[in-house]
Amino acid sequence: MSVDEAVDRSAAVTLLETQQLRDTIAALRDELERARIQADERVQRAAAAGDDEARQLRATVAALRDELDRARIGESERVQRAVAAAYDEVRQLRSALQALRDELERVRIADQERHERALARANDEARQLRSTLDALRQELDTREETFRERLAQLERDRRREITEARGTIALLRTQLEARR
Repeated sequence: MSVDEAVDRSAAVTLLETQQLRDTIAALRDELERARIQADERVQRAAAAGDDEARQLRATVAALRDELDRARIGESERVQRAVAAAYDEVRQLRSALQALRDELERVRIADQERHERALARANDEARQLRSTLDALRQELDTREETFRERLAQLERDRRREITEARGTIALLRTQLEARR
């Protein structure tokens, strides 16, 4: 083989190698492009997934905020209802307390009136009893005086009768002695 042939051959081999290298470079470029496209697709899918996840998370955050707001509103409403119920209960208790105070006052007044009436009746009865006692004392004194006067009259009459009887006895004795 001659030098020209060797150079031609070497040039052909080099050309072939260059072509293979170019083919390899093209294939690598294609593969790199495909890898880049795949990476871009993965990035886009990841970004889309991230965007989707972010959208879902934003939706979840919004839903949780809404739920928290509803819970706060619900809690606020429950607190307001509880406060209103407490105020209503306090109002009812105050009303009941006032009604009990009024009833207690009515009972106290009624008891006082009953006590005063009972005291008045007792005083009237005591006055009547004193009056009756005075009348009975006067009647007793009158009867006692009448009894004493009668007793004194009876005593006088008895003494007189005794005196008369003694006189009659003495007269009869005298007559009896005279007959003897």
